[in-house]
Amino acid sequence: MHRFIVDSLITEIGQEIVLNQEESDHASKVLRLKVGEEVQLLDGENRYEAVLTDVSGLVSARVTALCASPEAPSRAVLLQGLPKADKLEMIVQKATELGVWQIWPVEMLRSVAKADKGMKDARKRERLQRIALEAAKQSGRAHVPEVSLTCPLKEALRRISQEEFDLILVAWEEEHALPMSKAVGEYVARNGIPQKTLIVIGPEGGIDESEKRLLDELGARSVTLGPRILRTETAGLCALAVLWTALDEM
Repeated sequence: MHRFIVDSLITEIGQEIVLNQEESDHASKVLRLKVGEEVQLLDGENRYEAVLTDVSGLVSARVTALCASPEAPSRAVLLQGLPKADKLEMIVQKATELGVWQIWPVEMLRSVAKADKGMKDARKRERLQRIALEAAKQSGRAHVPEVSLTCPLKEALRRISQEEFDLILVAWEEEHALPMSKAVGEYVARNGIPQKTLIVIGPEGGIDESEKRLLDELGARSVTLGPRILRTETAGLCALAVLWTALDEM
């Protein structure tokens, strides 16, 4: 079933929704959908079934039912050490499919790639946000993850200190004793499901010890993702899968 993003929250069953120009063009000109066809609408919080009522000009649809929520029980934020080349595009796409809530690209001490500046960074973020939107539609997500502008770790640390994370997990290559699944399980046993979880993944060169200490000061727990060395573009996706498994989501 085809899915479309709507610009405002849907408030009731039976509501008539008008798609924006871009989504309307995709529905009527690319997919060539007809009046009466069933679609799904994603409003950022929920997913709804709907039926098309008009495909001339701006496309409209009548909401017919609320679907079961596809969103994970914990809002997972992925702090991703800035990787080389176009790896970040793949990370954004696959992390969105896996249910990530937000993605923070962060320039770290061992990042080989360097952050773009000004308009170049804004254009890159716009492309990444588009990738997240398309991945959310493809995977039936109600929420489109926000991809932040790339920032240095110092700025990300300030942001972490201002936001209320229940659980902060750092994939640390020097940690061998505490598997991530066990760390999540221990937290759940003591406190229940974390409402907001931060997963920190280093760039190709890993996380520097000085950066690790700064994260520790914010209450982070070092965890291992297993005995094998994972590439940076694999580690975050693996961590999300481990988190959802530990929370009985997968």
